[in-house]
Amino acid sequence: MSLKSSLPPGLPGVAPDCSIESIRGIDWDSRFLILLGLVTLFRLAYLVISPLSLAADEAYYWDWSRRLAWGYFSKPPMVAWIIGLFFRMLGASTAAVRLPSVILATISSAAVFLLARKMFDARTAFWAAAVGMASPGAAVLGYVMTIDAPLMCFWALGLYLFWAGLVKKEGGFAEWLGLGVVIGLGLLSKQVMAGFIGLMFVFVAVSKEDRRLLKSPRLYLVCLLGLCALIPDVLWNAGHGWITIHHTESHFAGSRSAFIFTFLQFVGGQIGVISPVTWLLIVVLSGLSIRRFKSLDRRSLFLLTFSIVPLAGIAALSLRQKIQPNWPAPVYTAAMVLLAAWGCENISAGSKFDAWRPYFKKGIIVGAVMALLTYGLPILVCVTPGPWARKVIWRVEGWGRFGIEAGRALSKVDNPQNTFLLTFDRQLAAELAFYVPGHPRVYVWRVPGAVASSQYDIWPGPKTGLDALILCPEGKSGPRDIGVVSDYFREVQPLTGVVGGDEHRRYRLYLGRGLKKWPGQ
Repeated sequence: MSLKSSLPPGLPGVAPDCSIESIRGIDWDSRFLILLGLVTLFRLAYLVISPLSLAADEAYYWDWSRRLAWGYFSKPPMVAWIIGLFFRMLGASTAAVRLPSVILATISSAAVFLLARKMFDARTAFWAAAVGMASPGAAVLGYVMTIDAPLMCFWALGLYLFWAGLVKKEGGFAEWLGLGVVIGLGLLSKQVMAGFIGLMFVFVAVSKEDRRLLKSPRLYLVCLLGLCALIPDVLWNAGHGWITIHHTESHFAGSRSAFIFTFLQFVGGQIGVISPVTWLLIVVLSGLSIRRFKSLDRRSLFLLTFSIVPLAGIAALSLRQKIQPNWPAPVYTAAMVLLAAWGCENISAGSKFDAWRPYFKKGIIVGAVMALLTYGLPILVCVTPGPWARKVIWRVEGWGRFGIEAGRALSKVDNPQNTFLLTFDRQLAAELAFYVPGHPRVYVWRVPGAVASSQYDIWPGPKTGLDALILCPEGKSGPRDIGVVSDYFREVQPLTGVVGGDEHRRYRLYLGRGLKKWPGQ
């Protein structure tokens, strides 16, 4: 029984459909705007004070954005387009690259609020947005600029527009047109958006009120409009041997680990991304709701279709391979609305589980604490002396200093203007391209005859005759790499000094004189 249904009928001056929150004078719309503003301001401030360098993928996508195209090695082009827009307006700074993630996360939260408000009420919408923000995963998505930031934004907007189009009794042209555009933008962000199209058809197939859409051209035209956005990317892939498709297939190659290990790894990853209390409530609520499938209303059916259905499929996939923690991220958008609806007594999952409702807000508190720790830990580690601290975040710390060191080494060679940087690692190349002063073009050694393994293998190599400052990792692989490279230069000689200096990041320097040829050219 909900709070709304417990109100006595016919209260003077109160509309029959008025919620108890309205009676108490609580303006949940204003509360949401205040919450959203505070969270956004906090994230913007964190961009300025954060000590973390760009992560490997962030630097990699930034390097993509210097060569705008309709497609790239592993992903559609949206992330490069967005980063390219911001760094061309604001310059190539760490904060400028990450600023779009803050904006996209803000739009995502607003879309969740609007969806829950249209489905239920403003109070439920406030708590749906709050639980969506209160998790380590949301903290990362609101700070790190990768393909998941635009995907989450367009997925949330798609949910809102799809529901708005479904419930609008007349017209709805703007909602359906907007849905087609959003699907197209999502497909240009990450291939996972194709699952949104499939889930739309699943919902209209199981929903009695909406099954008529299977015979209407409206839904098919919306999907066609969204798919049309992929035409340039498809043509790009056709001209590059369908390389994105082949790369995507590699994610589903299976695992040699025992199925129980990969499944528990999946569960642990989701608990860490969402927070333990909230994730447990989502799973139990979804399971109990599925058991009451025949009595579910249209709203619950919609939210379950876009949450537990894909999450169950990903869980099944985890029985055969490792699942990255971020893969199920979009499905939690609808799950958070469903959870908030239950926590605010709009839906029931049975009296026994409904007694757990106090844990809904406790879960938000736990998630918020974990999100704050996600933001605070890097700062704490950076101000704490000792080698243990650097081991925690060494992959995203110190790249600025490293780039300056490499830039100094480059400036000391005989002819720096005609010397390019050469590495054997995608991450190193991307970080150097961003952090070496002047943002030089950095090349990754292309193994002769090997299948392309990154965007660097697709781009053309340097001109013959140029020199190269070669950064070779210390260790067993270093001499072997230099031995392979030396055949392609007139001569290769070692230089004094090491770039990096700690046990995590030490590179020997070599100077390759007179590039004779570049593999594959």
